[in-house]
Amino acid sequence: MTTGAIATVPQEALDELRATVDGAILVSAPAELRAMSADASVRSKKAEANDTPLATAALVVRPTTTDQVSRVMRWATSHGIPVTPRGLGSGTVGAGIPVRGGVVLDMARFDSVGEVDVTNRTVTVGAGVRLSELDEAIKDSGLTIGHYPQSYYLASVGGCITMRGSGTFSSLYGNIEDRTGDLEVVLPGGEVVQTRSLPRASLGPDLKQLFIGSEGMFGVITHVTLKLVPRPEARLFNSARFGTFEQALEAVRRSLVDGVRPAVVRIYDPVEASAKHTKFAGTPGWLLILAFDGAPDLVAAQEKITLGHVGEQGGDVLGPEPGVNWEQRRFDYSWSTDAVGRTGGVAEAIEVTATWSELPALYERLKEAAAPHMSEFMAHVSHVYDQGAALYAIVRGEFGSDEEALTAYDAVWKSVIEESLRSGAIIGHHHGVGLERAPWMPEALGSGLDLMRTLQKSLDPAGIMNPGKAGL
Repeated sequence: MTTGAIATVPQEALDELRATVDGAILVSAPAELRAMSADASVRSKKAEANDTPLATAALVVRPTTTDQVSRVMRWATSHGIPVTPRGLGSGTVGAGIPVRGGVVLDMARFDSVGEVDVTNRTVTVGAGVRLSELDEAIKDSGLTIGHYPQSYYLASVGGCITMRGSGTFSSLYGNIEDRTGDLEVVLPGGEVVQTRSLPRASLGPDLKQLFIGSEGMFGVITHVTLKLVPRPEARLFNSARFGTFEQALEAVRRSLVDGVRPAVVRIYDPVEASAKHTKFAGTPGWLLILAFDGAPDLVAAQEKITLGHVGEQGGDVLGPEPGVNWEQRRFDYSWSTDAVGRTGGVAEAIEVTATWSELPALYERLKEAAAPHMSEFMAHVSHVYDQGAALYAIVRGEFGSDEEALTAYDAVWKSVIEESLRSGAIIGHHHGVGLERAPWMPEALGSGLDLMRTLQKSLDPAGIMNPGKAGL
């Protein structure tokens, strides 16, 4: 079992690796090791800005074939060397940081895109392919991946899957687990597993679910068969303003009860509506943005039903312009990067989930929990389900130094997560666990965490796979 950090790979083991994975690139240049040991999390960004990296790998390995990955894993297991799989480094909770050194397995060269099966609406791709580049590669087929997170231009397919991600159009197209058909995975001992579940299987547990959200702790995803969706014939935007959160939630909930499935549902509190949609925030209120995808008759019918519920709940229909404005700016996350890039500045988005009946009180509790630690709080609902939705709490603050900023950062995470637990909410929706949520995993999962430990020990008895993460 790996416990201490491995800062260097013994020369004999390194020579063995070179002979074993002929053709894979091995990187030991200090600057590149440091860059590949960081991610997009606030903690990592601040550490880099202050020349105090959180961790540094001893070696970066860049394989191009599943066989090379298998050989690396067998080698690492035999020598007890930690391995941290890496996509494109867009993670925000520290899951890709090699806290115990060893090897960073850079999967970026797994960027192949297979032939699109238009009839069955699938494509098999390398786990390292960038979401935006994949969508561009398959656009002539008339199909799309249906997965559009804010990191669309930054994230890899494998990274999204291993973090159990979600995208802004999830209310219609589902989350990444809904778009994942089958996986090829290399286990810690080097065994290669190919799941088979399309179009559906009743052959025991769905094994691919073991790796979706596993954050690189159970194996390395090498190839993915994705379930594609048609590019919509029509897309309609609309929006409305409500006096209360409860009114906006009820309009959406009743629409779902009626069978409506908007592609996009976002409910902004008055602060975020004013900050991000200034042009449409002349009258304070809760801003609902909607998008409907599909055949023209279908989207028109869904829009009509939804606007009926908007009127019943006292909402004022604002028309398509706020939605169009949102679509044009949906990949803009400068609210975070600008703050974090300043000395003493900090910003974070903490996403949790709750049922429809719990959401209004949860919003107030999280706002109160964050107030002692950060000067700004705003929030929105996105990713709606029959039973509830995700609440995306954004906090920002300015402090005298990065040290003070990180102290407040730690405090607001603690306050928001512990208040979420007291409220009965789920403490993570799509960013994952990594380092940031790890302290609360025992309370969040209870005996489920013991089951995860049992699975981990069975699959990875040497304890080499992304150790020190997710409370394991």
